[in-house]
Amino acid sequence: MSYQSIVTVVDKGMIDRVFESARSEESYCGTIIAGRGSGMHENKKLFNLALEPEKEILLVLTQEEHSEQIINQIEEAVNITAPGNGILFGLNINRVHGIRSE
Repeated sequence: MSYQSIVTVVDKGMIDRVFESARSEESYCGTIIAGRGSGMHENKKLFNLALEPEKEILLVLTQEEHSEQIINQIEEAVNITAPGNGILFGLNINRVHGIRSE
């Protein structure tokens, strides 16, 4: 069985909408991680100091055949394709332990 991890990085405060849209019976887990950083649309300075906005990262593990559906749900929930709204990518997973197939 093939699995994929879907990684979504958005501004702090938007992760709840991402998490709710990604929750489904096809996703096995969702983990939220806090982070900082900036993309090309967020390079701001204050008194010549770079500001690094707070980010939240959602990691979702799902079977590969369900990943496109989950990605579409996330895209619809937060308009991820618009500049400055975040980034989303999928990673193929070679090995998974701790998940039972029923």
